[in-house]
Amino acid sequence: MSDSQPRPYEGVLDLRWSDMDLYGHVNNVRILTLTEEARVRALKAWDEGDVGRDVMRVVRAMTTEYERPVEYGPELTAKVWVSALGRTSYTLHHELWQEGVRCVTCDAVMVHLDPETGAPLPHDDARRARLQAVLVPAEG
Repeated sequence: MSDSQPRPYEGVLDLRWSDMDLYGHVNNVRILTLTEEARVRALKAWDEGDVGRDVMRVVRAMTTEYERPVEYGPELTAKVWVSALGRTSYTLHHELWQEGVRCVTCDAVMVHLDPETGAPLPHDDARRARLQAVLVPAEG
């Protein structure tokens, strides 16, 4: 695999003081913003960041599980990969980690739409290849 090939994304996300809730944890709504930031960075790294006027990319569904509170202070690492790939959609699996412990998992089903009709668009060969390169099928 060359360096130009897509690979699962991993990067550090910055936390802000205002992300905290009354209990000193990162607020659950802010967690969704952090997973969005990780998703945008991953898609950009995979050359999927600019869909343009001809295609809209939207979240069709999202499931989030909070396994442990995210604390303000320790470094927060995001990991993102494709866990399922369909004809017109794909699922992005996100994980947020602190101090070597997974805190949050999130699965977002993404679909590309025709902006005029709103109809789902099948993946072209180039997109399918990029997404396939970062596919780590979900267990079970």
